[in-house]
Amino acid sequence: MTSRYRQIDPSVLLDAAGQDVQVFLELSATFLDIAPPMFERLQQAIQTGHTSRITLESHSPKGTVALVGAERLACMLARVEALSRTTSGGEIPVLWSDLADAYAETIAEVRSSILHFDQSPASADNLRNG
Repeated sequence: MTSRYRQIDPSVLLDAAGQDVQVFLELSATFLDIAPPMFERLQQAIQTGHTSRITLESHSPKGTVALVGAERLACMLARVEALSRTTSGGEIPVLWSDLADAYAETIAEVRSSILHFDQSPASADNLRNG
């Protein structure tokens, strides 16, 4: 991960996009469309304490955030999912603050990567070197 990014690794999505920067930009924009509703559903599930919904709503975004290289956030979601399967869910609300912070940073970094690579004649090498 480059020093420009703390939460994401743009090279992960670039690899998934077949090294095509335009596809990378389109997938990044799609991420920004679909991630917020996913996290809203997770937050609602956590607020209501409905563990089966927490399991579903924490599982769903794991792959999505992993695609943008948000490994830390994906691990946090996996922890919430595991806790929702093995406990009454009492520990999960305590984790929400850190999860929400990581999510917000991830969204900001994806937006930043779109702006950065949309404004320059980006190549795969430029994206990898941040």
